[in-house]
Amino acid sequence: MALSKIVRGGHNYMLTNKEIRSTAREYLRGNYKMAVINLILITIANSTMQSVVRTLTGESALNMQMTGETLPNWDSVFSMQSSPFQTTLNVVLSIIVSLIIGSMQMGNEWGYLDMLDGTPLSSGHLLKPFENQLFKTLGVLALQAIYVILWSVLLIIPGIMKLYALALSNFIYFDNPDMKTTDILRQSESFMKGKKMRLFQLDLTYFVVYLIPVALFFGVGIAAFNMYAGAATADSDALLYQALLLVGLMLAAFAIFGILTFIVEPRRKAARAVFYSEVLKEENLILG
Repeated sequence: MALSKIVRGGHNYMLTNKEIRSTAREYLRGNYKMAVINLILITIANSTMQSVVRTLTGESALNMQMTGETLPNWDSVFSMQSSPFQTTLNVVLSIIVSLIIGSMQMGNEWGYLDMLDGTPLSSGHLLKPFENQLFKTLGVLALQAIYVILWSVLLIIPGIMKLYALALSNFIYFDNPDMKTTDILRQSESFMKGKKMRLFQLDLTYFVVYLIPVALFFGVGIAAFNMYAGAATADSDALLYQALLLVGLMLAAFAIFGILTFIVEPRRKAARAVFYSEVLKEENLILG
């Protein structure tokens, strides 16, 4: 099993997570705007295809069996039943959409490796997995999903461990397109031995930012509790004000989460690319 030897960086030691984050920020200079655009394109593609799936499988509001009203009431919604064909079609189309979006995300990750090599990020990176060996690309994605799902059946922790064991698969595939699919996953597991916790800690430094909207949601929960607790004594105007406040806080939380995604994810993905290059150095796979 031969691995291509890629030169990225010039030091002879593996950077700390703090240094990895700093290095990732440096590489993102001049590429951050394109990184955000790629995330937006992936989000739009996913939303569009999911909408098409819902329409084709009869789950769209446009295909609901109305009972004479402009909008369906609760009775009409709960009385709806999908046929076996609709259910099967929904599952098949959802899997296809997941593989397409997964391929675009893989191409996005490849773009960060190109970025480390001096090639600017571009929207064309999202299409690279579709250009050559498409079925192999889908195989790499499908096997990763199957392994993670099977391990998650045991318990959530084994599933997370398997997820991190396979975290470098897409990068390895980029550097070694001729490697067998199963060998790609095995190589990722080999590289990640003793490093899963370190990558988890690296991700955690970015995920902690999402506690901001989580804290806001927690505040919304308290507000909702207080609203219902005082509903018996509050007048109608006060209840309306509390309800509007609750909705406003929820919308604000969603908006903050969305904004944070476009701020955090480019940095996290760049850091993962740097992490991979550092793993290669430690594995003595770098020339020069």
